[in-house]
Amino acid sequence: MLRHAEAVSSLEDLSTGRFERVFDDPDPAVVAKAVKRIVLCSGKLYYELVAARRARDTLEVALVRIELLYPFPSAALAEVLAGYPEGTEIVWCQEEPKNMGVWPVLPHFWWKGLSDRPVPRYVGRGEAASPATGSHKKHVEEQNTLIDAALTIC
Repeated sequence: MLRHAEAVSSLEDLSTGRFERVFDDPDPAVVAKAVKRIVLCSGKLYYELVAARRARDTLEVALVRIELLYPFPSAALAEVLAGYPEGTEIVWCQEEPKNMGVWPVLPHFWWKGLSDRPVPRYVGRGEAASPATGSHKKHVEEQNTLIDAALTIC
């Protein structure tokens, strides 16, 4: 992420801004009332999802980035989610296997401040004993599968 062209802040953001815990989808082409799925994610996966969504021209999927996972930013996330229609599907997407990363603790955090919305559905790799496959080819296949699952509305 150090040299990623889209992972930048302006000098103004750095001098007068503040640390943001949650970022709503910044794409002006994504209209909140037309969104059918909200994908919550963090880290570099966000940028991969943005690139894939751009390539597919999928504007019915909003990508919401959570920058701070603990303490979980319930209030900031609730504010972002309030901008979308009630009943919009929400999914949590992560690179880590299902039994690792944020997913195992997300329901606990969710109920502490977002209990008016259903717990997101998980989209990502299945459970595993190791955080990585050890095979680059297999990793790329799994990554493409999870990105496809995140951006495909059922």
